[in-house]
Amino acid sequence: MISCVEQTMNRSMESWLDEQRKLYEGGFYGSSRWRWVFRDDCRYRGRRLGEVLAMLGVAPAGFDIFELGFGTGDLLFRFPTSCALAGVELSAGAVDAIRNDPRLKAYRPGWFEVSPPDGSIPAPPWPADIAIASHVIEHVSDDRETVGQLAAILKPGGLLVLFVPVEPEGFDPKHLRRYTARSVTELVREAGLEVLHAEENYHIRSGPFSWMDHPSRHGWRVLNFLEGVRNVMMTLVPYPLARATEELLAQHGVPGTQCLVVARRTAGHSGRTVR
Repeated sequence: MISCVEQTMNRSMESWLDEQRKLYEGGFYGSSRWRWVFRDDCRYRGRRLGEVLAMLGVAPAGFDIFELGFGTGDLLFRFPTSCALAGVELSAGAVDAIRNDPRLKAYRPGWFEVSPPDGSIPAPPWPADIAIASHVIEHVSDDRETVGQLAAILKPGGLLVLFVPVEPEGFDPKHLRRYTARSVTELVREAGLEVLHAEENYHIRSGPFSWMDHPSRHGWRVLNFLEGVRNVMMTLVPYPLARATEELLAQHGVPGTQCLVVARRTAGHSGRTVR
């Protein structure tokens, strides 16, 4: 069993999806995407994923990359320009923005679509070498189904990359469930994938830094500026120093605020065929 704490939802999943679309629609990933320049957590994920892939001996040149919930596309754009990029988003604004992003011109022809009304994942035109879901599966109605669909998108030997938050109960009302490193790892194994790497990270955002995000998560507009203050403060910390601090904090038992799992689809994995 997955040791996730399920939050009680007093609304249908259809209305939940509608709320999510409205939240991330409009200029969230379009005209207001400039604010993401200051999101240290997004930059951190890209840097850390690159380090972990290198540690695993994965050189993604020429890969076909798929991301569910790609947002601004900044994680996709971390990959070499020899790759083909694809993704599915709840937000039509995000799809329009990435299709018109000048960075995309340097890559092989890609594919970006809005998710269907039921929130399912349409298959890309080609199977993926790497499929990513970064801070996504805590939003979906059925995380097992979503991980299974992502696994089926992969080529045999392809990699699934998940980032999920590790947070106190009720920290973000937009999340349907909580995870631990153990629970998300078990979720991936239940999908028939071989876990290659799992870690809690982003320890540096624990404690007061984490709670500076709390007002924005709960719509407390008067205190929303605290998240911006935290982002600016963290932007000033060079990544090597942040990682060194992380290792020190981890050694002293300070919890991480997210989990990263990298898993491989084995040759014997059964799933839908992607053509």
